This record gives sequence, structure tokens and C-alpha cells, in this order.
Amino acid sequence: MKITKNTRALDAIRMSGKIIKVFEGYGLYCPACKGAGEETIEKVAVNNGLDVKKLLQDLNSALE
Repeated sequence: MKITKNTRALDAIRMSGKIIKVFEGYGLYCPACKGAGEETIEKVAVNNGLDVKKLLQDLNSALE
């Protein structure tokens, strides 16, 4: 399964434990965030000043 900009952060985390490490590498602690179940990857990136494409690339690489 591929992570897209519309994937919710919590759904991405449920795909693999490696996803948490990617978020942490960006200084994001999504498992502890109240919005993880609601916010999409795109919203997480925009809200934190991150490049959506780069974040998606890193998240999907962690699934390989």
C-alpha cells in the first residue's frame, strides 16, 4: 500500500513502525498528536513547513 498526500497520519503509522522514525526525523511526534487521526500527510507537511513531496518520498521509502 502506498502513502499519499490524502493518507491520514495515523493510518500511515499503522502501516509500519518504520513510519514513526520518519516522522521523528522531521521533528514530528505524530503518535502523541491529537490530530494524527484527522490530519492528512499534506496537512501535517503544510502545518510544519515541510515539503509534501519529500515527506511522501521518505514515508513510502520506509515501506519498501
